[in-house]
Amino acid sequence: MKYTKIAVACGLALATMSAQAAGPTIPAGTKVVFLSGASAPDNFLADIASSMMTGVTAIRSNDSGILHRAYLGKAAAGIPGVAVGTDVLFIKRSKGGSVFGVDPVARAARIETLDLNNCVAGAAPYAWSCGTKGIDPGVVGHETAANTGLVADFGVSDVEPALFQEPYNTENGQPALSSAELGVLSNKPVNQIMMGIVATDAVAATTHISRAQYGAMLAGKLDTWEQVDGTTDPVVVCRRVNGSGTQTSYNAFFTGFPCNTSTGGFADTPPATVENSFGFDGAHAGTAADPFIIDPTAGLTIIENSGSGDVRNCLKAAQAGTDFTVTGSNNQRYKVLFSAVGGASKAIGVLSLDSYNNANTAGSGFTFRHLDGAGTFNGATQTSSAGATGIAPSKANLLAGKYDFVVELSMQARNAAVTNVNGDVVAPITTDSVKNSFYNEFVKRAGSTKYTGNDGVAVAPFPTTVPNAFASLPQYASYATKPAYVSKFSRNGNTCAPLVSFPAL
Repeated sequence: MKYTKIAVACGLALATMSAQAAGPTIPAGTKVVFLSGASAPDNFLADIASSMMTGVTAIRSNDSGILHRAYLGKAAAGIPGVAVGTDVLFIKRSKGGSVFGVDPVARAARIETLDLNNCVAGAAPYAWSCGTKGIDPGVVGHETAANTGLVADFGVSDVEPALFQEPYNTENGQPALSSAELGVLSNKPVNQIMMGIVATDAVAATTHISRAQYGAMLAGKLDTWEQVDGTTDPVVVCRRVNGSGTQTSYNAFFTGFPCNTSTGGFADTPPATVENSFGFDGAHAGTAADPFIIDPTAGLTIIENSGSGDVRNCLKAAQAGTDFTVTGSNNQRYKVLFSAVGGASKAIGVLSLDSYNNANTAGSGFTFRHLDGAGTFNGATQTSSAGATGIAPSKANLLAGKYDFVVELSMQARNAAVTNVNGDVVAPITTDSVKNSFYNEFVKRAGSTKYTGNDGVAVAPFPTTVPNAFASLPQYASYATKPAYVSKFSRNGNTCAPLVSFPAL
């Protein structure tokens, strides 16, 4: 039998984990399945994991955004091709967002993941809180043998792989996938998810925000709120890093990149970056000990966040007037001095609607807003504030095609062997029957009405599912039998295409 370097590395890692007390006990022979990419499915991730495994132990990373998760258990019945009782460690990385479910998957790159030898007891529902290990592409040392990262088996992205193009939709300065590299991926549309107009509570619910105004703020073309609500308050943007699928969807919706490149899309309105902040002080090392400083009292402030949890924390800090520290691209650290404002800041954000439960939590500091109108929206109760105008990001509007800021989640895996920069020869997922079966079943369940609508499924005691943010695709589910969960419209896996009514409906 021929062993690749990566297979040997995984075996050694598991042997070490089994003997290490500072973390979960991993049974010998455990099958590791590694999913990387978009944070959008994280809210129903635990529900699916607990339906596919029994005796689940939940594990998280020790960062504030929970950028890495894992679920350890035994395969349950109902996964074709996987024997009941098979030991499985299912790892999910959300750090960096969607592009990490695309480019590193196609290139079989080693990427940062959980270090299950470096854990402490966690708070429920997580049994363990762990550090991380490994080096991402574009970061010094990635190509060396010292990189202890793991290669993802499959990836998830808010949009299809073809959208991750330079210069705004790739991570850490990495080149976009070539046509040949794109051909290594077989992708599957999974479900629909709404993206949102988000603002801190300092922005009055009666404030009318058009998509043109929102796009201009994202691009830094409006540095105060004067043209929106008549005040001279500085604009604060809590966005995602380049390569995030959520950020990519905002880029496509508000400016047309990369859909309109042939007609000059983004020529005048590229997304503003952290360096465009009026109060950006780059005379620092960008490390945890010496982060770059951003003073929001100077005016326009742009903060790039690695995960959706970081965006939520950014908005909360802006509203509360408390300092905020975050890790952005290339593992650089930034500290935003919101405390210097002396009160709440008017901030907008880049978030999908799966964060609506967080928005409705006391002290969250932000709400989802109506598109091209005024009013706040409660995704949990599906209600709008009094006197709201425009289009609410409601499940009903999603299903009816009235709310068009919607993308189709994509999952993808390698269909051919790839040799990465470290010299690992990584086989396609189809050569491992357990991983391939787990992947196909996960995709199937993620797109089913059980998880886009809690159709007869009890919520697991993990992060709460958010079915009102999602809809099953009409290609894969029957609207006639499940009208409350299945959209009447689809982009057919092409974000650059309009939502069109599905013929069968």
